[in-house]
Amino acid sequence: MRYLIFCLLILCFVSFRAERIYSFSMKETQAQFHWQNLETIKYALDNSLMPHQQVKQLINAIDTLQRDMQQGLRIDTIPSKKPN
Repeated sequence: MRYLIFCLLILCFVSFRAERIYSFSMKETQAQFHWQNLETIKYALDNSLMPHQQVKQLINAIDTLQRDMQQGLRIDTIPSKKPN
């Protein structure tokens, strides 16, 4: 019994420490739309009257998001099946 409880505790501990990977899919037009929106936001921030340091932080956050989106990009030419 102790062995079973010990194994369950280890399993619970390991499952919380494991890295989770999320994936989502969208059409190419949607991806381009969102990418363009992020570029427009960066341009608006750059031309705003906000303090320079805040603008740099926001643009850096958007750049990081775009870089992560590009690194995780996987193009699937076969459309997924629609649920019945």
